[in-house]
Amino acid sequence: MTNEGEVYFALFSNSDFDPNEVTTILGIQPTRTVKKGDLIPKQTSWELSTGKIKADYIDVYEMSSTIIKKLEPLTNEIIAVMKKYDLEAVLEVVLWITSDDSKSTPAIGFETDVIKFLSNVNAFIDIDTYLN
Repeated sequence: MTNEGEVYFALFSNSDFDPNEVTTILGIQPTRTVKKGDLIPKQTSWELSTGKIKADYIDVYEMSSTIIKKLEPLTNEIIAVMKKYDLEAVLEVVLWITSDDSKSTPAIGFETDVIKFLSNVNAFIDIDTYLN
């Protein structure tokens, strides 16, 4: 067994908004979109993800910085789309941690630029961990 991790930034709402309009406004393709009512989700969302990474060592610092470097130039557009559609923003960290003692546990933390961006767009951080 090895560690797995994914970091993604999501814009979401309990209301029904069109994720394609968010894509058009931001000019960046999401990794995935979910519409409220599709397969059980309670919310509609637009997400940009690192994808699931499998490795002995998972570095959340690096993964979150990779996502934010793509989004930081769009800070004003993100704030505008959040206001227009009454959206919330989250940086989601999902980790599946191996119980194999010979493997390193993930490095969990955030660089200053990540924290500054999240503050600027009024986003929160959510970290989910599971044993693999």
